[in-house]
Amino acid sequence: MRTTCIRTLGIALVMAIGLALAAPAHAVIVTYTVGGWGPQNYPGQLDPRVHATPYGAPHSPVSEGGDGLGYPGDAVGLVTYTGTLDLTPGTHVQKINTLSWKISYTYAGTDDNWHNDATGDWLELQFPINAARNMSFGAGPAGSLSQTGLLEINWVNDFLGVNAGSTTTFSLIEGGEIYQIDVTPLGVARTGGSSFPGFPLGTPWGQPDKDMMAKFVVTDVGPVPEPATIIVWSLLGAGGWLGIRVVRRRGGSGGRQPWSNENRTAILEVIARGVPR
Repeated sequence: MRTTCIRTLGIALVMAIGLALAAPAHAVIVTYTVGGWGPQNYPGQLDPRVHATPYGAPHSPVSEGGDGLGYPGDAVGLVTYTGTLDLTPGTHVQKINTLSWKISYTYAGTDDNWHNDATGDWLELQFPINAARNMSFGAGPAGSLSQTGLLEINWVNDFLGVNAGSTTTFSLIEGGEIYQIDVTPLGVARTGGSSFPGFPLGTPWGQPDKDMMAKFVVTDVGPVPEPATIIVWSLLGAGGWLGIRVVRRRGGSGGRQPWSNENRTAILEVIARGVPR
């Protein structure tokens, strides 16, 4: 009876250990922040002689025969965003900014013909956009994201599109592991203005906000080397790191203490110098 009880407890203990080992590790979550850009106004072409619209243009000052609404042009901006990223290796698509777009009157006429485009005097305007902003993970150093776009304005409507950006690589240390995160901003398709309440006097007309997204590719580079190993690694370069990484995975960590921010920064600097992209 006693032997059976002990055996049963032993089996239960083995099963519990097995389940614990088979259970997925807790997800490592990190906070990231992407800075804003703008808003920037695009007022269009004005009379170069007086830096104003010609006398009598519809939205020129009341004293000059207009309605006084002016020609401030469209305003485009990206709103700062803070989110969280699961560092499980793989590809994640997440938000990085909010695209804000407000349409207002933009002058594109000529000195002699400002009221219609029947004779081709109303210009088709194109404004290149270059939205550069900072991005950081936790308290780590900031990197830079950049995207170009195009704002198009004609007599009938305005159109805005944003291109995908180039990839920026970040390295960080979380939970004793070194992670590489490749962030690629995704584009927003060219869209025409769709919201004009109170036209023609309701300017500026705010367009629906759009989420700016990015592709995050997370790679677990491996465990953080011990201090003595870092010196050897920096001497050996990337080839040495491969061997060190194998030894570390086989040997285990054995109660490693948390790294200070100074150690993290030093390790990431070694990574940047010793591991070619």
